[in-house]
Amino acid sequence: MTAYSIRKTLAPLSRKIILALTREKVLDAKKLQIIRNRMTKEAKETLPKNIELIEAYLKLAEEGKIKPNPNLIQLIQKRKVRTLSGIANITVLTKDWGCPGECIFCPTEKGMPKSYLSSEPAMMRAVMNQFDAYKQVKARLNGLTAQGHDVSKIDIRIAGGTWSSIPHRYQTDFIAGIYRALNEGPGKLRGKKDATLDKLIKKNETAKCRCVGLWVETRPDWVTPEDIKRWREFGITGVELGVQTTDDKVNAYCKRGHGLKESIAATKLCRDAGLKICHHLMPNLPKANIKSDLKSGRELFGNEGLRPDYLKIYPCVVTPISKLGKMVAENPKAHKPYSDKQLIKLIADIKKTVPEYCRIIRIVRDIPADSIMMGCKKSNLRQEIQKLGVACRCIRCREIQDNPIKTTRLVIREYKANGGTEYFISVEEPNLDKIIGLCRLRLHKNGAIVRELHVYGRTESLSKKTSVRSKSQHLGFGKQLMTVAEKTAKKGGYKNLMIIAAIGTREYYKKLGYRLEGTYMVKSL
Repeated sequence: MTAYSIRKTLAPLSRKIILALTREKVLDAKKLQIIRNRMTKEAKETLPKNIELIEAYLKLAEEGKIKPNPNLIQLIQKRKVRTLSGIANITVLTKDWGCPGECIFCPTEKGMPKSYLSSEPAMMRAVMNQFDAYKQVKARLNGLTAQGHDVSKIDIRIAGGTWSSIPHRYQTDFIAGIYRALNEGPGKLRGKKDATLDKLIKKNETAKCRCVGLWVETRPDWVTPEDIKRWREFGITGVELGVQTTDDKVNAYCKRGHGLKESIAATKLCRDAGLKICHHLMPNLPKANIKSDLKSGRELFGNEGLRPDYLKIYPCVVTPISKLGKMVAENPKAHKPYSDKQLIKLIADIKKTVPEYCRIIRIVRDIPADSIMMGCKKSNLRQEIQKLGVACRCIRCREIQDNPIKTTRLVIREYKANGGTEYFISVEEPNLDKIIGLCRLRLHKNGAIVRELHVYGRTESLSKKTSVRSKSQHLGFGKQLMTVAEKTAKKGGYKNLMIIAAIGTREYYKKLGYRLEGTYMVKSL
């Protein structure tokens, strides 16, 4: 029996089970299992998987035969963690346009953007969809919906190396594909390309799937004011900068093409424009050692010219299709990787120094073990570090997720960065030591700007037919944080407050009295 015929046979049973479950006044995981097992046995069918039940639920809700049941969809939802940070993440990959860099550690696979492998899980979807942004986003939207996740708030990350070096025409078409897919939402490919980018962006302000964050990645030596102006016209709100190390001797040996000076200059340009900043840190590069890597980790936050909002830690690994791989093949002593134990301790020590205003997104690349010649092959470094009992204070380790909120407190942390003052304003649950929401306010000579507003916890849908209820979103925390930001800016002598709003968040800020000026939302104080 084919997969299609199995699905077709199970559809009526899945619908019957969902109808039965919606009639239950009190429903929990145990009761769901009992009802599903009993009805499957009576029908003499194969037990439906959660994804089958989710599809039946969505169809019945669409047909109006059942009312939205937040408790039920939450019970059958797969990979709940995907939307526990308040949004759904989607990564899309550009096609190979070459790279201006000559880094010896970067994998160079034919047909893939430099540093990416076709065997990496997140990249496989891009390859399957011929690197088409529209198709990649549609595929991910369909996958998330099939798992029972809300897709009304989407954070997009564009991977593919040095975005700034990609032809501008391709950039425009790629961004247009993203917005076209979001505006259409989940479902079949339509492929209509009659709308201009400006019209697609305008439509996304009120679309069912709104872009609430848009990131690009690039090299620090490839950031200019002209680039940032173009990014803002695309609706880009965040940038990932490949800093890698603060040790210029290591950068020079690895032929990185830039040093600490360029990393600081790029960070300042992006921060002054209001962009969220993510730095990439790469321990265990050739010529680095434990001491120099620990210094780099500490200098990221000790140096006022850096201090990123987000951090990705990608330990260097040697692949056969890199210059370093060829060097090692000719001379095994060309590079000596740390032992797993050394690397785990090093990253744990770096995590201890990460301040509460930063979120560590990742600490390992998804490079398959069989593609690694030298270096750590563990994919669970985060879990290994947790075993050491490291008390990390980063945002990710303290997110509220789906925990109940009993009491709250407002915390304002102030620090200097790139010639301005940063205010990290947060609402926290003191009993659980968890962060509920945050606001990043920057005050500098050119004005006052909110660089980020985010409320964590399970995603609350923008749709009236919401499927899963959040214990933290849409409860006024965002408005509370913005009120504090406005008062702080006004007290600092600023007459206006700007917000680097993502396209899909403009409607929210309009309700708070902001208006669109250029590519920013602005309000008179």
